[in-house]
Amino acid sequence: MIQKISLITQVFEECNKIEYAEDVLDDLMNLDGSVLKEACARIKKINDNPFCGEELQNKYGMNLSGCRKEYFNGTRMRIVWEPYSKPNEQGYVAIIWSIGPRKSEDVYRRAYKRR
Repeated sequence: MIQKISLITQVFEECNKIEYAEDVLDDLMNLDGSVLKEACARIKKINDNPFCGEELQNKYGMNLSGCRKEYFNGTRMRIVWEPYSKPNEQGYVAIIWSIGPRKSEDVYRRAYKRR
């Protein structure tokens, strides 16, 4: 568990263009070791380009327009985030709404509620 916390802390310290919903930390803590490492690599990718991944629209009756998704762990897992421009700053940042399995659209439902 300490290793997980250390890895998550390190990633968010390195990623200066990432913000996240409070519950995203729980999402990350629930991932197994290798899946967590892959999620962290995707977070770094999103930090480098908040517009990477696929654009979302109306997903399963939930309006996620403006959000994007990135696959990891094959196509089983998703990160859902939203790029936005911060006032008085150049460029875009991304706020991560949800990280988790695609099954039962859970990751999208959590993103919709947290948004």
